[in-house]
Amino acid sequence: MPADWTVLLPVKPFHRAKSRLRCPDPSVRAALARAFFRDTLDAVLNAPGVGAVLVVTSDGEAAADARAAGAGTVPDRLSAGLNAAIGTAAAEVLAAGASGPVAVLTADLPALRSAELGEVLAAAARHPRAFLADQARRGTTLLAAGRAQDLAPSFEDASRARHRRSGAYELTDPAAPSVRLDVDTLDDLRAAHALGTGRHTRPLIPDALGGGGAVRGTTPTPR
Repeated sequence: MPADWTVLLPVKPFHRAKSRLRCPDPSVRAALARAFFRDTLDAVLNAPGVGAVLVVTSDGEAAADARAAGAGTVPDRLSAGLNAAIGTAAAEVLAAGASGPVAVLTADLPALRSAELGEVLAAAARHPRAFLADQARRGTTLLAAGRAQDLAPSFEDASRARHRRSGAYELTDPAAPSVRLDVDTLDDLRAAHALGTGRHTRPLIPDALGGGGAVRGTTPTPR
């Protein structure tokens, strides 16, 4: 039986996040970024095989949300981008003496299913270092390693190709659509809504998509 995973969730300040999410009302964007994070966090905390969650952020609301949900927090004092934030969190894991496997997950997965994440982590445990591409097969939503010092993250932009070139094994099974569906655009949000978003994101979708009233056509899926 492999050791429980430590999952790192790097979180940008909500007011700066999701710049490509062109909502009819710009004030909704920060609220959506926070909701995406809270739904992602809920699913991670309930995922099979997850022993600890560390949220690395300079955002006070994100840190407070993390602590309230039972996750640990690491201050992102460098504010030098996603990969630097992951490095800060990995150093914290090493300083704490943790020796089990570590995974980095993007925090914008509002349709994330705990069971699917557990399946992906189980598949990743069979490799020294592995990653899962996003739904567009261009980016990365999850990077995993048997040891924190081996993560070598290269997120942002065309990170799938970089992670492959670095020797990380690309996970293709399970399909895990909810673990691949990071939300950057309104089309992504529509896809997440069709899959079934979590309780924090769901109420914001009508305003985000400019529908005004209830958005029809989706039955929430068990998380």
